[in-house]
Amino acid sequence: MPSLHSTIRVGLLLLLLLGAESILAQEKSHHACFEQPHGARDAIHRLPENFYYWLAEDAVFIISPEERCAFLHLNTDEEREQFIEQFWYRRTVNPDSPNEDFKIEHYRRIAFANQKYGSGLVGWKTDRGRTYVVLGPPDSVDLIMDRVAPRAIPNQDADTQLHRMEKWHYHYIKGIGENVEFQFTYDARYGDYLLSDSDRILLGQAVPHPNLFQNPKEKIELYIIAERPPEIGSKDLEALLVSRMVRHEVKFTHRIEFAAATHAATLARIDVQIACEACLRKSNAVSSPGYPLLLRISKPSGWIVDMLEATADMAGPDGPESGFAPTAHFDVPLTPGTYHLAIAAKNSATGEAGIILTHLDVPASESLGMNKN
Repeated sequence: MPSLHSTIRVGLLLLLLLGAESILAQEKSHHACFEQPHGARDAIHRLPENFYYWLAEDAVFIISPEERCAFLHLNTDEEREQFIEQFWYRRTVNPDSPNEDFKIEHYRRIAFANQKYGSGLVGWKTDRGRTYVVLGPPDSVDLIMDRVAPRAIPNQDADTQLHRMEKWHYHYIKGIGENVEFQFTYDARYGDYLLSDSDRILLGQAVPHPNLFQNPKEKIELYIIAERPPEIGSKDLEALLVSRMVRHEVKFTHRIEFAAATHAATLARIDVQIACEACLRKSNAVSSPGYPLLLRISKPSGWIVDMLEATADMAGPDGPESGFAPTAHFDVPLTPGTYHLAIAAKNSATGEAGIILTHLDVPASESLGMNKN
C-alpha cells in the first residue's frame, strides 16, 4: 500500500494530505476550532467532495489554521466558493490586477512537481514536490553519489551501498533565514528521495506567504462578505467581450494544453499567437505594435470564473517557415468541467481588434495520468 508507506515515511506534516483526521490533527495542534470534541472532523466529513479536495490538497500547504477554521464553519457552497476566491485574492501581489499571480504560480508549481517528482505518489505529495510547491525552485542543486564505508551495512555488497542524494540550496527563506539547505536521500524501499526528520521540521517553519493579515479572524470575516472586483486595464476589450461583437480585424490563433494538478483543479495552458504578416520576414524580426489581450473564462451559467490580461510579445520562430509572431501565454487553474472561453486582441497602433468565442472542456487530472495516491 504505497499511501500507507508514504504516510509513515514523510511524517506528521504530510499526513495532512491523506485524510480528514489528519487535517483535524493539525488544527488541534494550533487552536480549538470547534467546542465539540469531533466538531472539525464532522465538518470535514460534511464537505462536498470538491471542497474537501481543495482543503486537503490545493491549499493544504498554505492555508492558515484560522482560515481553515473559518472555511469549516461555512454552511453553503456559495459561501465556500466566495471564500476560495478571497483566499487567493488575499495572497495576490497586486490586488488591483485581474491576474492572480500567487494562485497561478502555486498551481504551476504543483503541475511541475507532478511532472518532475511523481513516483509511487503524486509529485506534489513527495518530499521534493512539497518543498518545491512551498519554496519554489532552489537557487542551486548538488547531485551527490555517496559511498558508504565498506562493510558498514552487513550482508550487502558495494553496489548496494551507493546512496544518491540531492542538496537543495536557498539563499533566503522567510521564517527560516539565509543560506538554507535541504538534503534529500534516496531510499530504495520507497523508490523516492526523502527528507530527514530534522529537515522536514525545518521546512514546516517556512512562511509561504507572510503578513497576510494582522487580525486573521476579523479580516477573514470581512473578506467573505466584501468582494472587490479587479480593475481591467483594457476597458475597450472588456466591452467587446461583454457585447460579444464579432471582430476579425486582428487575426490570431490559440492552442490549449492541460497539466495535472490536484483532484480539485487542472491547469489549463493557453497559448495565443497573432497572425502578423509583417512580422514573417525570415531575415530579422520587424518591429510590430503591442497587442493587448484579454482572456475571459466563464461557466455556462454566465458566471465569470477568471479574467486575465497580457500583451503579445515577439517570439522566436517555432519552425523554419513560421517566422516571428507576437505570442502570449496564460496559465489558468480550473475545476474540471465545461466553460466558455473568450479571447480579445487589439492592435495598439490602429485600434483594430479581434475576438474568439469558443468552449473549453477541462479534464480531471486523473484522466491526464495523475497518480491517485
